[in-house]
Amino acid sequence: MDVKQELKISKALGPGQELALSILLTREYVSHIQEREVFEPEHVSSQQYNILRILRGGPTEGYMIKELRSRVIYRFADVPRLVNRLQAQKLVQRTICPHDKRGSMVRITERGLALEARVRERLDTVIEPMDRALNAEERAQLLSLLERLRDDYRERLD
Repeated sequence: MDVKQELKISKALGPGQELALSILLTREYVSHIQEREVFEPEHVSSQQYNILRILRGGPTEGYMIKELRSRVIYRFADVPRLVNRLQAQKLVQRTICPHDKRGSMVRITERGLALEARVRERLDTVIEPMDRALNAEERAQLLSLLERLRDDYRERLD
C-alpha cells in the first residue's frame, strides 16, 4: 500500500518526505514484529541483544565499552547502562581492562551465549520473509540505495 494512503495523507508531500515516511514506517513494522515475536518472549530488548550479538562474535577477552559503542546498531544507545542490565542478569561479565585501568572489558557469559543463540534462531525465522520479498538483484539495489542514504546522514553527524 502506498505510504500516503496508509497514513491517510491527502496533501502533497515535499521532496524526500514520502521516502522518509516510507523508511520510518517500514522500520516500525519490522521493529514491532521483532519485538513481539523475538525479543519480548526472551525478556531482552533489541539493544541488549545487539550487545550480546557483538560480544558473541568478538574476541574471547571481550570488548571495552568504547569498542562496543562503535559497533552497535542503535548509534545513540547508552551502552554502559545496557551492559549494567546484562551484567545484572549474568549475561555478561565485566572486568578491569589490563591495558587501560580506567576502562572495563565486557565479555559474554555461557548464559549470555545460550540466550543469544535462542534469540538468533527466533530472529532468523522472523526475518526470513524479508529475504523472500525481494529477488537478489532487488536486494542488492535496495542495500546500495540505503547505504548511500546512510553515508549522507553519517557525514552530517561528523
